[in-house]
Amino acid sequence: MSIDQGVRSGPAAELDALPPGVGLVAALERLSPAALTGEDLAAYLRGCARAQNRGAARVLDAMHHLGRAQGQGCERLAAVDEFSGDEVAAVLGWSRTMASRKLDLAEDLADRLPAVGEALWEGWLDEPKATRFCEWTRDLADDHARHVCQVVLPEAPELPVGELIRRIEQTAAALDPEWAARRARRAEKNARVILSPNPTGTATFSVCDLAAPTGLAMRDRVDALAAAVRGLGVLTPVGTVRAQVAARLLDGTTAGLTDRDVALLLAAEYHRQATDPGAEGPGDEGPADEGPTDGDPDDRGPDDSGPDDSGPDDSGPDDSGPDDSGPDDSGPEGAGPDEGPGCGEPDEGPHGDATDDDATDGDATDGDATDGDATDGDATDGDATDGDATDGDATDGDATSGEAADAPDTPGLGQGLLDLPDLPHLPPMIEGPDPRSGRVRSGTTELRLRLTTALGLDEHPAAVPGYGTVLAPDARTLLHRHQGGEWRIVLTGDDGRLQRVLLARRRPRPHRDTGPRPRGEPCTAIVELQVPTTLLAALTPDDHRTRTGDWAPLLTELRQRLGAGRDGPPVAGPDDHIRRRPRAETDRWVRVRDRHCIVPACRRPAHRAELDHTIDHAQGGPSVHANLGVVDLHHHRAKHHAHWRIRQPAPGHFTIRTRAGVHHTTRPKRILEPLPRPRPADRPRPLPPEGPHAGPDTDDVSWRQTFLRRTAGPAPSGGPTTGPTTAPDRSSADDPPPF
Repeated sequence: MSIDQGVRSGPAAELDALPPGVGLVAALERLSPAALTGEDLAAYLRGCARAQNRGAARVLDAMHHLGRAQGQGCERLAAVDEFSGDEVAAVLGWSRTMASRKLDLAEDLADRLPAVGEALWEGWLDEPKATRFCEWTRDLADDHARHVCQVVLPEAPELPVGELIRRIEQTAAALDPEWAARRARRAEKNARVILSPNPTGTATFSVCDLAAPTGLAMRDRVDALAAAVRGLGVLTPVGTVRAQVAARLLDGTTAGLTDRDVALLLAAEYHRQATDPGAEGPGDEGPADEGPTDGDPDDRGPDDSGPDDSGPDDSGPDDSGPDDSGPDDSGPEGAGPDEGPGCGEPDEGPHGDATDDDATDGDATDGDATDGDATDGDATDGDATDGDATDGDATDGDATSGEAADAPDTPGLGQGLLDLPDLPHLPPMIEGPDPRSGRVRSGTTELRLRLTTALGLDEHPAAVPGYGTVLAPDARTLLHRHQGGEWRIVLTGDDGRLQRVLLARRRPRPHRDTGPRPRGEPCTAIVELQVPTTLLAALTPDDHRTRTGDWAPLLTELRQRLGAGRDGPPVAGPDDHIRRRPRAETDRWVRVRDRHCIVPACRRPAHRAELDHTIDHAQGGPSVHANLGVVDLHHHRAKHHAHWRIRQPAPGHFTIRTRAGVHHTTRPKRILEPLPRPRPADRPRPLPPEGPHAGPDTDDVSWRQTFLRRTAGPAPSGGPTTGPTTAPDRSSADDPPPF
């Protein structure tokens, strides 16, 4: 999603046109931010940032020269050494470790990644992002590191740091998948547990270098149990609940208990503490969960939902009407052994945590193929952590969702540990499809990968929103684990832009050597398989009865459905202008289209954010794709409380006017992100060294210089497609370049 600042006039136009240097600094000195408003103030800030970036480049260049200086002349050492950091540390009053780290960055920008150094000098890249380029390519040979920068650098100015790291990881893995897999396997051999003290007297417990599927499974289980505890009326912030769940699973106090019992135990301790403040147990702060902590829709209590786009309530005709039929979901029925367990009819069911604050899609649920932690027929809200945590319009028999622990002072909740399990109404996530198993369903994970990678035709890395890059072998492991989740087939044009969203009714049959298909536990995972329409049409189903699975039934189904529907968003239904919640088909389309929160630099994944009516539903806004966008809780509150104005002049194109009067324009992102072709070496590339000198905090940089000399390769032809591609003029006496 890109940002277009538009056409400026006045001081804004003057400042944006000035390159960093003495002219820009002089123009900034003539202005006072106290006298500027709106776009002029934003341009002033951008000018200050460009000047600061040029200043950071100067500082790094000065360090690089001082660290290599010798004697009274201008001679310089060829490279920094172990004593270079002492020179910088003595001048600036830094530790040798900090000085060495900065010198490492300076030398990288001067010699190994000159395009990044050039971007910093020209002011359109800042030092934190330049540092990430160096840190996250430090294991790569020179030619691969430069190629990663060539691909990712043009995108870097508009990417937040976390997303920039993901793109660097993804591109590096695509260049040499075999090398990336070897590096991951070696790191897994060093898996370890670390306990470290914090200045506050608390402790941090870390499990390091696990395989990605194992780590994601651990996170999902903790998230699911935390959601179950919150569904029992626990108002402690969800982050604290997650920490309590993880601690109780590992400290031995819940040995022999099922997941169901663990959730009930923590809830009972919380309510006992709420009614008896002197009792021991979690929840010492009382039932307070005031406001969101980090924009996560889970991090709120029942009073945190904020204003929404609805009328007085959520009942009535808004939640009725035809279900989610449409041309995209036509085709052969998938009943039978080819379907994963719990797939149900994939045309139905909510596919996100919430719509318009804490709203859920209460029309119908899709077996187990729901987003968040919803179960069959319960239409619960995402992770079910919103106080009552569910939408009361759809309940499962007598198991009214969330009413088991409506408030701390509800009679019977504070009577002791053994009373809570006997409550007549338990949240659906606790009751479950099979209460005898005692296992709550897993938390929501979204896996995005190319269909060609799933088929084994390439080794492109996949992505797990909210986590990062996953190598192709691990992605295929997750794919097998999520057989029972909701599988979305996202069809794109040859340019990678969204064309169509289908739900797969069939799943690939696993062969014996891949292990049995997961059964017995409902799966709430979302699997997004991306493929250009032309490529899908060219695939021959019978060619993909492979060792890892029989994909022929799924490919046959998809090819049959290609000619049965139409490209583009779902057609509006007759009741979309009166219903508050969008149909499930519309919900899926909008979340796939927007990918994440539409606000610039916000990367809250779509499945953990909300759907917002651009024109509020209470003001007549319809629940159609052209009036919906993904907005996380924090920015939804900014719209209502900070008076942000959001418009959608075209579907997926948004204009945002902030409280300060600054305008931002965003447009849809490509589904298929550009990845380079693999560039394997003639022989296996060496892995980076291990041991005490392999980390970024080392004092000794000699190992790194040795590694770089051993792996150095020619720089690729060309450079970044945007930004400067030539060195600055070195003849200017008053503005010398740093690199």
